[in-house]
Amino acid sequence: MNLLFVLAVMMVAAEAAPGLDFGFPSIHSAPIFPAPVIPSPIFPAPTIIKSFSAPVISPPLIKAPIVAPSPFIKTIAPVPVIKHVAPATSYASITHYAVSPVVKLSVTRDQRMTVKRFYNKILPAHHQYVDLNKVLWSKNRYLTKMENVTENGKIYTVMSKETPVSPDLHNLVGVKSRSTVYKKKDVYKRLSIVLAILIVILFIAFIIALAEYIRASKMSKTICVSEECIRSAANLKLSMDLSVNPCDDFYKFTCGRWSNEHPNHGWYPHFSSFETADEKVAISVLEFLKSNMSNKYPLPVRQAKDLYLSCMDTATLDKLGYNGIIKYLHEVKLPVMPNFFNKTAHADFKFDWIKVEVALKKTFAMDNFIGLLVDADIYNRSRNVIYMGTPDSPCPLPSPVKSKNNQKIARRNNVEEKDLEKEKLKAEAYKRMVKEVIKRLSLNISSKVPNDLLVDEAANVIWNITSDLTELADINSTNNDLQFYKFKIDELQSLSDDYVGKNNLSSKVSWRRYVTVMFDNVANVTLDLNSTDYIYVPLEEVNYLPELAAYVSSIPDIYLELYMWWITTYTMILSTTTEMADLVARESEPFVTSTTYRSRSLDCTSLVINFMGVAVSYGIVDKTFTQSIKPKVETMLSDIKSAFIERVKRLKWMDKETKQATLEKTKEMISFIGFPEWLMDKEIIEQYYTNITMRNDTFLENMMAMVKLFTPTQLESLREETERTWKTDPTTVNAYNYFSDNSITVPIAILTQPFYHLGLEVLNYGAIGSILGHELTHGFDNIGRRFDKFGNYKQWWSNATIETFENKTQCFINQYGNFSIPTIEQKVDGQRTLGENLADNGGLHHAYLAYKNVVKKNGEESKLPGFQNFSSKQLFFIAFGSIWCESIDRDSLKFQLENDEHCPSSLRVIGTLQNSHEFAEAFKCPLGSNMNPKRERCRIW
Repeated sequence: MNLLFVLAVMMVAAEAAPGLDFGFPSIHSAPIFPAPVIPSPIFPAPTIIKSFSAPVISPPLIKAPIVAPSPFIKTIAPVPVIKHVAPATSYASITHYAVSPVVKLSVTRDQRMTVKRFYNKILPAHHQYVDLNKVLWSKNRYLTKMENVTENGKIYTVMSKETPVSPDLHNLVGVKSRSTVYKKKDVYKRLSIVLAILIVILFIAFIIALAEYIRASKMSKTICVSEECIRSAANLKLSMDLSVNPCDDFYKFTCGRWSNEHPNHGWYPHFSSFETADEKVAISVLEFLKSNMSNKYPLPVRQAKDLYLSCMDTATLDKLGYNGIIKYLHEVKLPVMPNFFNKTAHADFKFDWIKVEVALKKTFAMDNFIGLLVDADIYNRSRNVIYMGTPDSPCPLPSPVKSKNNQKIARRNNVEEKDLEKEKLKAEAYKRMVKEVIKRLSLNISSKVPNDLLVDEAANVIWNITSDLTELADINSTNNDLQFYKFKIDELQSLSDDYVGKNNLSSKVSWRRYVTVMFDNVANVTLDLNSTDYIYVPLEEVNYLPELAAYVSSIPDIYLELYMWWITTYTMILSTTTEMADLVARESEPFVTSTTYRSRSLDCTSLVINFMGVAVSYGIVDKTFTQSIKPKVETMLSDIKSAFIERVKRLKWMDKETKQATLEKTKEMISFIGFPEWLMDKEIIEQYYTNITMRNDTFLENMMAMVKLFTPTQLESLREETERTWKTDPTTVNAYNYFSDNSITVPIAILTQPFYHLGLEVLNYGAIGSILGHELTHGFDNIGRRFDKFGNYKQWWSNATIETFENKTQCFINQYGNFSIPTIEQKVDGQRTLGENLADNGGLHHAYLAYKNVVKKNGEESKLPGFQNFSSKQLFFIAFGSIWCESIDRDSLKFQLENDEHCPSSLRVIGTLQNSHEFAEAFKCPLGSNMNPKRERCRIW
């Protein structure tokens, strides 16, 4: 109870009986003792958390006692008078006496005796007199007169001469008789009763107030009311479907309403918690790019703003037209319009496709037919080598086709009959878009417009080559060996020539020439293809290069030029006029996964992030991160590592030597958290982006200035020593395990809600903690286990341990291989998704064990508002499930099942928790329920 309410009760009583001393201050006096400060219980405001805020418990209503005015004070008379009641008058008639409470009635001894003698003349001798001086305590006043004694019926009035008041003289009032109780005693009795009642009320009020204080203190300690906790509670509650039994479908229980609260605006085929975090990053960068930048910022940061402004300046883009396309077509040795539209050139046309392929790689950083990469030697990470295989690097320039996955527009394998019609419609839409772009470009960059028949034929040729190359490069392998063949260049050529010859073709491919031209004029690199420089090819892609050589050799040069002209032009058209951008957006709608486009400002922001992620990170990262957040994340990762180490020590299926090597690798694993320390160094940032020139009115040229640095920088690293360092931008919403570095990278962009900063450690460990555990476990999954503590690919496990491990993985392969999506009627590939499933299961388990250790050390945490009925263990799993909430359309889901090494998010949650004894125990799931099936749980790590 609020103490102020208790005081109010007391004050009401004081006001009801002025002059009575109840032993406590009046409403205008200072407190005798300070009232204890009792904080009100702090509850989430209903406007913030709607239906799940903690109930506000009102104190019991205590009504103030209705205290009647004192019987001695009926009215306040202007002149104090003493009235006496005749003997027959009852005691109650005392209410007729009018005495001012602010006048002290007193007489001298002589006057008192005079009054007494006067009374004795007319009243019975047995009358007594009661002193009112103690009853009516007030300021000193003067009695005015006592001259006349007037009889007025039964009422007698006594007046006196003006006499000074003396504090020890008394007012005298006659009382009925000797048998009547003294009036003074009656007053004290009434006062005692009132005082006793008030003491009881005060005591009760004090007990209630004390109990409320204790309850409020406990409440403030047991319920987290920080801004982070309130936000986390709101996000979780709004996403969860509490009507679902968590033991039936925990994903629906956790994420059942997530899609309603996080609508996909149309530009993401797959919208999840990762995309929501990505949007937050984009908005932060956008606000920064719009801000005023002084010269205190490093030059690359200001250049990032120039890139943004040039992207937004559509008026200048329209004015420049297609001049940029013409310029860069010439730079890669392609004509303004392909020779395909010149029929007379078809017969004897010769085209050096290798030279153009290299030019596209160096100028646009784009793989077209061949993928080439310089990276650490998988067998000896101290040096870099050349890797070749399928094309894996799409051009970084903006395009309606966002990734290699989306380029698979028409798949000829495993296409269900009901989808064939849809694929045909996509093919027709793609060809229609090609024709419209060719016509529009020819009107603006060429003096001749090709006829419709040639344009139709060109569109068919481009479509056929696109779909053929897609199918050729679609190595949908489930081989997890990750082995590489080391070829000398002549060995690779011989393999290709044999395959071409078997198809009765004349080879157009020279691998030696391709690699030599690629490294021409690369600083500090002199190739030795005859002895020391090998070509590394993934085992599963060994057949691709010979098959590509045969395919290219089967295509007329005039078609090759047409196709490469189209790929190059298509790469640049979205960076030209708004008219062309609108045309492409409209015509490509049927075959791209995005049905709508974001605002241009957000598209331009994303482009700046892709090109200059490090520069914009300088502007948006929290400068206190290194001191405040980073140590906490490092501690969490250390806790998870410790839990993993303890788990390894208890393993019975791993022999002693392998166990020791595993522990050593775990301890050697390094982490990169947040962003590189040099990010805050102005000089290093400027060195990182050296030799870049940008203007705020040349969009395409600005991007090309960046793109041209990508490939040469990578090629120059061939002779450089390798080092374990940052390999991704801080703006990336993801986390990584780099096998060859034996390292974990956690960019700052993922260290935000809904993954981190969740208010309670149980939520942090369930969310970002399970991700850290996921990446840690990747180092020991079916692929990561093949890399030793130095990051070299080698066998460092015993044969017996390998055999046991592979037998144990079969449990996961079978479990996930039996999962299917009802709307697609297609099962998960348990072999292809094995590595990710092992990481999910191990990561969650180690994060859980780490959190249990935190609780042992620090004790239980506060409750989350609105989740008081959930245990901390349950909250841990709810936090885990919540990070995998998503909204995904059927086509994207089908594509994921066919191509991705990750399971659909719903199955990641269900599959992982079905294997968790701790989860079943936390939610008391009965044996045989969906989330606690009657089978052996799959567990390795």
